[in-house]
Amino acid sequence: MSSLAQIEANRSNALLSTGPVTAEGKARVSQNAVRHGLTARHAVVRDDEHEEFAAFRDDLHEQIAPQGALETVAFEELLHAAWNLRRFRRLEAEAWTGAIEEFKKPETAALLDRLARYQARAQRAYSRALAELRLLQTDRTLKDMRVEEEMAADLPILTDIAKMTKQTQWREIAYRVNTPFDPTNPLERFAGRPAS
Repeated sequence: MSSLAQIEANRSNALLSTGPVTAEGKARVSQNAVRHGLTARHAVVRDDEHEEFAAFRDDLHEQIAPQGALETVAFEELLHAAWNLRRFRRLEAEAWTGAIEEFKKPETAALLDRLARYQARAQRAYSRALAELRLLQTDRTLKDMRVEEEMAADLPILTDIAKMTKQTQWREIAYRVNTPFDPTNPLERFAGRPAS
């Protein structure tokens, strides 16, 4: 257990060590634990890559055009994974000096093995995000095409529109099949629901 004198000494010493004060110092310290950034939660962009990353992000955003919060989250996951996949090529090239003997070194082999594992993880994340984004955008498009505006407002955002419209089609077919035939109006059953 610490004595009161030790506690007081620690408190007075803590007041003297304030850490970085300038914005530049704080930014540098925030990256202390970053080695390669391949497992970071957010995309890591080196100082010399900011313009390239911004152009890549803008091009991808323009192509995909996410709408709403869910599509934006899926887009950001896709962007992060795609950026890491681009970075892997550069990191592999930097790890290899061009000499075959380089591959015989255990540290180079370990580095390339670790990069391959990270790359496989990024590829899976990319595929998952792309599939999720594709599903969200397909459902949004089908909702716009197939669902009436009054009904669309009441549908939950995560409704699988393809399944819902299939079920609706089967209900409509069942209704038409089970509607008694009216010989005075033979085209009525094929034109849709009878007029009230």
